[in-house]
Amino acid sequence: MIKALKDYFVEWWIVIARPILFYTKLKEESWKEKSLTFFLYSAWLLALLATLAIFIIQYLPIGSTLVAGISGWKFLIIVPVLITLAGVFFIITFLIVSGVAVILFGAAFIAVAFILHYIYLAIGGRGQLNRMIQGSFYSSAVILFLSLLAVFAVLTRYNLLELSLFKVGFNIVYVFVAVYVYGLWAVAGRKVYGVAKWQAFAVALAPVILMLIFGFIFDKIGITKLESWIAPLK
Repeated sequence: MIKALKDYFVEWWIVIARPILFYTKLKEESWKEKSLTFFLYSAWLLALLATLAIFIIQYLPIGSTLVAGISGWKFLIIVPVLITLAGVFFIITFLIVSGVAVILFGAAFIAVAFILHYIYLAIGGRGQLNRMIQGSFYSSAVILFLSLLAVFAVLTRYNLLELSLFKVGFNIVYVFVAVYVYGLWAVAGRKVYGVAKWQAFAVALAPVILMLIFGFIFDKIGITKLESWIAPLK
């Protein structure tokens, strides 16, 4: 497991730091093999960090109220029970969050691959959908940057960051991810379909625009509900 994680992060760093080299050397294989595994690691790691944030934001305050007033040997007696309950809730939450992350992000990256594939074909590019899905799954490396939002949420919950700054941080991270993944999709498209550089970047704008529209809508609707969930403790 440790070796698998080490290999993942080595590959992750190459995707993030040297995307042109990565996609140039990327060998074609079924998207259900290494690229899918890479995506699953990205989704699971993000889910793990999100679960940890949920645990700190929601479960710890609830747990502290349950043991309020209990001390000494009585507290020592219930410690094993508390650890067991905490572990169970953590695992259940992780399974739920990871399942949602895999389904939503998986569907999104496959949809992006389909969109780019047919647009590239329409402008005269030549390439296979399998390779575009493969490249799209490797672009999932960027979703780990979303873990910063979990950090911001925890800091906000414990009065170390203002709610207004959380919203600013959310928008900065989201735009950064959108811009970065835009570059990855453009590079992947150019290598897969052999189109000109300007065509690759022009086509990659299509899913990025959809992504930014979603972000704008979420900023107007979802952020308010999220802020009420991470409101600072009194």
